[in-house]
Amino acid sequence: MLARRIIAVSADKAFGKKIAIALRAAGGVVDAHESLDELGTGDLQAALVVLHLDGDLTAAAPVALQRLVGDTRMIAILPRSNLAAVVDIMQSSERVAGMLVADDLDARQLSAMATRVLNGDIFGLDKLISWGTQIHSYLVGDYQEKSLCIAQISEFAELMSVRRKYRESIEQCIDEMLMNALYDAPVDEQGRPIFSEIPTKTRISLRVEQKVVVQYACDGRQFAVAVRDAFGTLERSTVLRYLHKCLHNEQQIDRKAGGAGLGLYLMTNASTEVYFNVLPGVATEAVCTFQLDQPKLQLQSFGYFNERIDAAGRLATGPSRRLPVGASHPVERRAPRPQAAPRGIIGVLVFLIAATLVLVGIAAWPRIFGTAPKKTSVTVRSAPPGATIEVEGKNAGVTGPAGLVIKDLEIGHAYPILAGLDGHEPARDVLQARPGLEVTLALRPLAPTVVLDSVPPGAAVAIDGTAAGTTPVSVGTLEPGKTVTVTFKKLGHREATSRVQVPKGGKEVRLVQPLQLAADLARVRVTSDPPGAQVVQNGQPLAATITPAEILVEAGKPVRLGLTMPGKVPVTLPAFVPERAGELAREAKLVDGFPAKVTSNLDGKGSLAGVPHCQTLATPFECVVAPGTYTLELAVPMAGKITKKLEVATQPFELKVELGFVDAAQGKQLLVGGVPVRRAAFEVGPRKLVVVEEGGATHTTTVTIKAGATVVAN
Repeated sequence: MLARRIIAVSADKAFGKKIAIALRAAGGVVDAHESLDELGTGDLQAALVVLHLDGDLTAAAPVALQRLVGDTRMIAILPRSNLAAVVDIMQSSERVAGMLVADDLDARQLSAMATRVLNGDIFGLDKLISWGTQIHSYLVGDYQEKSLCIAQISEFAELMSVRRKYRESIEQCIDEMLMNALYDAPVDEQGRPIFSEIPTKTRISLRVEQKVVVQYACDGRQFAVAVRDAFGTLERSTVLRYLHKCLHNEQQIDRKAGGAGLGLYLMTNASTEVYFNVLPGVATEAVCTFQLDQPKLQLQSFGYFNERIDAAGRLATGPSRRLPVGASHPVERRAPRPQAAPRGIIGVLVFLIAATLVLVGIAAWPRIFGTAPKKTSVTVRSAPPGATIEVEGKNAGVTGPAGLVIKDLEIGHAYPILAGLDGHEPARDVLQARPGLEVTLALRPLAPTVVLDSVPPGAAVAIDGTAAGTTPVSVGTLEPGKTVTVTFKKLGHREATSRVQVPKGGKEVRLVQPLQLAADLARVRVTSDPPGAQVVQNGQPLAATITPAEILVEAGKPVRLGLTMPGKVPVTLPAFVPERAGELAREAKLVDGFPAKVTSNLDGKGSLAGVPHCQTLATPFECVVAPGTYTLELAVPMAGKITKKLEVATQPFELKVELGFVDAAQGKQLLVGGVPVRRAAFEVGPRKLVVVEEGGATHTTTVTIKAGATVVAN
């Protein structure tokens, strides 16, 4: 059973149970643990290790990877979506097959990923979508077929009530995957990229023999798309290198011919799941899924998997070669398995080949000996006019008031067209040429953006008298080219006004407004070591003010600041008087402390000598102090001042003070501190007291005092 053993590690017991159930559904024998220490210090013998990188296990991946042996693979689960962390962990070891996100983890996702890692059967959307959902297919061989494919899938998505913002993400991902499969993946028999040195505009007029297979499906909650080429040239290191570059380099776009770096990055930012399935030299399949019931699409799962059970018969095609436009090509080629064919079958094949040649000759006769394909002109308009029109990726001209006439289009042929105009979103369509056809492309204007910020932030913004939010704020509803008046208001600062010209559609302008302090205030920057301390001003904690922080104080008046933090000794800073519109800095170091708790069965007030924050506190009270010896002075009515020594070491300290009452007998008084009284309070236990009789004589008596009880002294 070792080949199916799965080790699941999560510091969260409930989440670990959820992981274990999902992995058992994948057919594994699961050992669940809450830490790596429970697994000892030796090698981890298993087919798969699933590690939840949260809590005490946040940085456990490198340690666990060093202990993996043989063919053991790992699936890592992150607390939340973080593409940079995904790339870093997968780059650290080839053993990391995939990543998932713990937030709203779907157990079926984990089961499906574990199944693919354990079994090695990875190609096809049937591994990802729910059973019973129909999978649609489409074959794409060139740029024109790519445009038609995207249009068909977009129509299907609209039919399935997929919202527009998700349809745009789906279209973007399909476009990137198809461009990679059609023009980046193809190689010749020596493994050299066919299109590497060919400009993009030239590429789209070329095609290779092998078509790209597109699959798509939707069950109402999830939309999935897979694009498979016939070359298997995409390497794991290439994917991760591109993503790392786009995450960390200022120049994200790979500008060399054939560069696909930005496309991969865009896919991971527009999808819920992104997977790459590869059988080297045979096929590469890129898969994107979109969770339609989520308010925002963000990456929840990522993986790179290698096929382990296929002998290349299901996916292989013939040797690649570059073909001119219009050349014939098979729909999809399968690598034949070598076997002896019966003579009867050979005879049938010969007959079928001969019949096929006859049919081809009949179909080609008009083209060879007849007239050329009929052509026509099409009028393309844009709203607004002035848009640049591209047909099949080639510039066809600019639309005027009467439109743009595009000539020499083959009747019945489908042409992808694109309209672009500065300040507007591009508009795309596919037209099928016919006489008299007129097409209008509506371009939606892009809104200008005005980004407003202030130093310090948090100022209320008004544009031409209308509230627009609090800085930093981005405004995209203003009229292009208009000049507006922006007012900034922040408590404790002088009001500031600026004028801003709104840019053209699709452009952005940014304004950062410095704010001056009001004349009767001063700014104090408060820092602490360690940071994160609560700031106290004149004995009152300031709401939501944690170091490092800047606070405003009234100029010309004394200010006393303090800092508190759980487990640390509070600090009281020396009082100061700030100047008008001045700026000051105050800092303090907080040391570890332990609580000293004082309780009394009678109400009183206590102080720890030499500790400013432990003065005149009503019992019971608790004070955090550094280890050491302290003197407690406890004042209780009728008991005077009680003094105690406190020894605070490296743990919490508690002192209980218990007192009882003593009443003088009838006609007598007690002498306490030289003062005769009728009643007094004392600590419990035996006590010698001086009793004053009516005649003035005194004598000593001993009484035993109990907590809260009253004793009569004769």
